[in-house]
Amino acid sequence: MNLTLDAQMDRLFVHGIHVMLENREKIEYSWLQMQTYLRSSGKKVADTMEKAIDILSNHLFHSDFMFNEEMLLVKIKYDWQQCIGSNPSNPFVLTTLENTVHRALREEKTGKDTQAIQYVFTRLNEYVLSDSVNNPFTMESFLHQLIHSKHFSFRWIALVVEREGEFTVEEWFAKDAQSRNVYQTYRGETIYSLTENILKDESDGDRLNVFSIPHEQFVLLFCTQQENVTDLMQYLNYSLQMLKTGKTSLEAVKQQQQWKDAVILFQDSLIRAKTFDETLKLITEGFINYLPFERCAIFSYTSDDIGIGVAGTRFDSKEIRAITEDIRNLPMIEKGIKLLRQFGNGMRFLQPLYIKDASLSFPAEYIKKFQLKSLVVTPIFKSSDNELLGAAILDQGANREFTISENTYTALIKFGQYAGDILGRYTNHIHATDQSVKLSPRELEVLQLMANGESTTSAANILHLSEYTVRDYITSILQKMNAKNRTEAVAQAIRKGIIY
Repeated sequence: MNLTLDAQMDRLFVHGIHVMLENREKIEYSWLQMQTYLRSSGKKVADTMEKAIDILSNHLFHSDFMFNEEMLLVKIKYDWQQCIGSNPSNPFVLTTLENTVHRALREEKTGKDTQAIQYVFTRLNEYVLSDSVNNPFTMESFLHQLIHSKHFSFRWIALVVEREGEFTVEEWFAKDAQSRNVYQTYRGETIYSLTENILKDESDGDRLNVFSIPHEQFVLLFCTQQENVTDLMQYLNYSLQMLKTGKTSLEAVKQQQQWKDAVILFQDSLIRAKTFDETLKLITEGFINYLPFERCAIFSYTSDDIGIGVAGTRFDSKEIRAITEDIRNLPMIEKGIKLLRQFGNGMRFLQPLYIKDASLSFPAEYIKKFQLKSLVVTPIFKSSDNELLGAAILDQGANREFTISENTYTALIKFGQYAGDILGRYTNHIHATDQSVKLSPRELEVLQLMANGESTTSAANILHLSEYTVRDYITSILQKMNAKNRTEAVAQAIRKGIIY
């Protein structure tokens, strides 16, 4: 499966919609409370807020909702323009509604849920409140314009899809619901039989002309009272071709924006991290949630050319943490590190490394154990100090071959940089300056808490571990550092730069 960055962000949008659907009652109740408060306070924005709530509720929570992001946004924008129009308070309205959703779901939401809901409202702000170039190049927007145009006399337009050998009306476009029973489902084995089934319900006796135009994965049915439709069909075919051309150009612009959205969401998610372990978790999950990858493993890099497994998501974390590998056994990675050493003073980021076939670059034991095929190695680089902290190893699942787009490549650079900047706070957790002492990330965390004066009990509470587990870590630290007691271990660690 070759996921694109665009598809991954669409997934995030869909996830946000589903989270809101699952919590419909709580959200609508919170919106009602907020609306009641605005009414009782005599706020001028109350009318606009009520209309906005009605529009979002009708479209986001519709029981017959069949998800299509583009169609959903077009419908919301159309109703918004008709009922609310241009209003200086519109950004405030959507922001208030979003904040109300976050408050209503604060107990149920995961970090990904929060980001997904945030992204849904970001898209709503971009699409609904702007007259950007995005709007004219959607099929839904085009058909809305046609049906409401004074220059054409279309009775209705139907967007038809083929599923399981049957043609079905996916979406109706009509000036009003009375001109066409838009809630009736029509099917037919052919376009002709589908048209016949539709016309059976036309009851006003008007002579109607229905013609079809295939376009991409759809068939469009146009109903008009005009007898000669030859010129009209030529115009529509030309317009649809222009629509396709404009949509292709727009897609390129959209993809350029998507990687920026992904970087912003990734950066925002890292702000929530309070500990080293939480930071690692958010980094590995962020690479998967906001970029087109399925698995992520983080490795630290030591000054003596050793790569040490630190964390993994959708990899076996224990197996990742058990890895200690000489970089010289990984020739392609070693080449990148040599480049850093040669030009490091002038470099502000390192290039990600795409490896089409991991078997040509990685030891056979890792290929077999983790079922590796195509990989991306993204340096985790602290740009302020020109320091390579480690790397993220990414792929799209076991034994899967894939390629990456230029936009994904650009996003990877920024992800690696932001990950490096925040992990720079825990540099000594990543690797100690004295490599004769090999402490695990968790041991370093316990050692730092000891230096901060925390007791065994308080350290256990902070790290969400049992006191017995913390004592085991302390025993291991004393043994590795050849220290007689905690005080001596802390003093050694500070002197050697392992902690601060």
